[in-house]
Amino acid sequence: MSIGQRIKSRREELGMSQEELAHRIGYKSKSSINKIELDIQQLRQSKIKQIADALETTTDYIMGWSEKKNDEPKEKRDVTDLIKNQYGSDVYELVQLYSKLNEAGKNKIMEELRDTAALPKYTEPVKRDAQKMA
Repeated sequence: MSIGQRIKSRREELGMSQEELAHRIGYKSKSSINKIELDIQQLRQSKIKQIADALETTTDYIMGWSEKKNDEPKEKRDVTDLIKNQYGSDVYELVQLYSKLNEAGKNKIMEELRDTAALPKYTEPVKRDAQKMA
């Protein structure tokens, strides 16, 4: 199996779109992911690491050096699945990003979240214009 085929296979296992994978690794569109999966576009080492992280697997698996897809212990995979299934991939991404922050970054994000959550315009359902509904 080629690098591109491994990336596609793992992405599909996770139920992730090409667009979502592109977004997670810093590409603007899914066309780059499509080229990678078709083995048209070569990857830098740093991108392979980013893709492996986004696909919750190892660089060894992506490169074809190992058939083992995940180094995480079963307990961590269970928590990951619980978060994704109960709250969705956006919340999972928030948790991943939050875990990369230092203490000052975590404090800043929590402060921003608390401030934003206190504003009704971000917590109340959006009201549709009565004229548009008629």
